[in-house]
Amino acid sequence: MNPLESAGFRRLIVFCLIVLTMFSLTRIGPIASYAQQEEMYESLKVLLNNVKSIRYRILDYKGEDLLVGFKVLGEDTVGGEATWKVEWKGVNVAKGEEQSVTLWISKSTGKCLQAEVGGTIYTGGIAEMMITPILFEIWFAWIGAWQEAWKPETVYYYWEAGYGRLFFQGSETRTFGPTSLLVYKYRWEGYVNAPKTFRGTVEWWFAPVSFGTLLVHFRVETDVEWWQVDLSSIELVNPQPLPNIVIDVTVNKERVRPNEEVTFSITASNTGNAIGTHNLTLTVNGEVKKSWLILLNPNERKSLSHSLTFSEEGTYYVRIGDKTFTITVSTIPPAKFEVSNLSIDPSSIKIGQSSTISISVRNSGGQSGTYEVRLKVNNQVVDTKSVTLNPGQSTTVSFAFTPTDEGTYSIDVNGLTGSLIVSKEEAPSFPWLIIIVIVIVAVIVIIAVVFLRRKPAPKPSLQPPPPPS
Repeated sequence: MNPLESAGFRRLIVFCLIVLTMFSLTRIGPIASYAQQEEMYESLKVLLNNVKSIRYRILDYKGEDLLVGFKVLGEDTVGGEATWKVEWKGVNVAKGEEQSVTLWISKSTGKCLQAEVGGTIYTGGIAEMMITPILFEIWFAWIGAWQEAWKPETVYYYWEAGYGRLFFQGSETRTFGPTSLLVYKYRWEGYVNAPKTFRGTVEWWFAPVSFGTLLVHFRVETDVEWWQVDLSSIELVNPQPLPNIVIDVTVNKERVRPNEEVTFSITASNTGNAIGTHNLTLTVNGEVKKSWLILLNPNERKSLSHSLTFSEEGTYYVRIGDKTFTITVSTIPPAKFEVSNLSIDPSSIKIGQSSTISISVRNSGGQSGTYEVRLKVNNQVVDTKSVTLNPGQSTTVSFAFTPTDEGTYSIDVNGLTGSLIVSKEEAPSFPWLIIIVIVIVAVIVIIAVVFLRRKPAPKPSLQPPPPPS
């Protein structure tokens, strides 16, 4: 019997034709060319390397209801070539029809080397032909095409091109069979004067995965028709990579006069390992004034800025992301601090001694304020003090600094600079001269004492001796 005439093969082809007919009615592109198929073989290898099983549900306004998907059963060898053994299954829920086929797909080329339908094995050109309507035209021409057309970078371009409005509806974690995924949700509303392709509304959700972006939910609505794709179940080879969007915001000043500009500088970074989206909103006293849709690849960083002016005096609360700034608008000039008269006393000391370092601080502005004075030694902050001054008030701020090493120290107090010289304590020189003088004096004293204590010799008599008897 000719294998092409088998009942199982005919049922498979009929089912694929039904599915492809439904796809054509929903405006899917033409059958893939040979060059496109070669690209799809590479895409198929990426898919099977990263997904163990996956299933989608496809609906449309005419009542069509399809379930399509595949499951990697394991690895095998066909003709000495390593393959994935894949079960593909399609169910036409509306018509109660179901068909499955087992495919042996080459791990090196992505081509089908063998197929089994209803217990019958097909190889060669017949097996390779089976992969075209099943995986290429159903999977890539439908699900893959929409995934490509609505990937984040492309949609971002549509929005910037002015074809419609893109709403980021946040993110959430959803479970699809054995796997939970972080899902980003969008809604697209095309302008009526946009090219026909971009009119209508689209709900579009995706999950970042290691091999790109995974289509999770896709619903297109026009005035007369709609169609929808939903991810029902998926099991990944590796866990889902996740983005990590970090937002940092600074402001150039928080006190201004009416109609004076305030500029906010925003930095967004993605420190995760997957593409990520962030909807950043600027509000003034709770009212939305500006929003940004920020799309970041892994390790990407973007900077932007926004300026505001306020015509009326008062206090305004500006919130960007999770950071709030208090902006004061007033015609009274704010506090303004001036420093002068740096004093280092003494400027030359010995190790272990202290030097008093002081400056004068004056508030020359129109309002009271607090000012921080920082003492830096050799460019390192070693002490800080805060002073609160009324308009026109001044004070002296002093620091005591006791160095532990000799040398010349660079002193900086809020921009005023000087130096402090520190030397070792000199040891006293030995008093040889004093000792010599003391020795000489001692010798003289001893000689004098000895001389004074010596007994004087008897004096000779001047009378003649007595005559002999």
